[in-house]
Amino acid sequence: MNTLEHLQRARELLGRGQPELAESALSDAIDAAVAAEDLVLLTQARFALGELLFQQGRDEEAIPFLQAVVRTERADGSVDAPVIASARMLRQIRGQEPR
Repeated sequence: MNTLEHLQRARELLGRGQPELAESALSDAIDAAVAAEDLVLLTQARFALGELLFQQGRDEEAIPFLQAVVRTERADGSVDAPVIASARMLRQIRGQEPR
């Protein structure tokens, strides 16, 4: 499976109420994006996993993924949305913004 397929599988699993399996699919998506050397998909996969962990209240586990997204830069703006959303979640984790 490629990164997009893993991301789609994770969405389907979440839709069926299987967050543990979705988390595994997102980890696989990260691995696939690293193997493909695709920074945009890697950022999307890291964001999706960080967001899932954040939503589950697993803040300490979410932080490294969200921080990795925030550190991502692309001149074409293709990762701006997940970077902004990750920064917001990190501020919420730190108590700088309400959840």
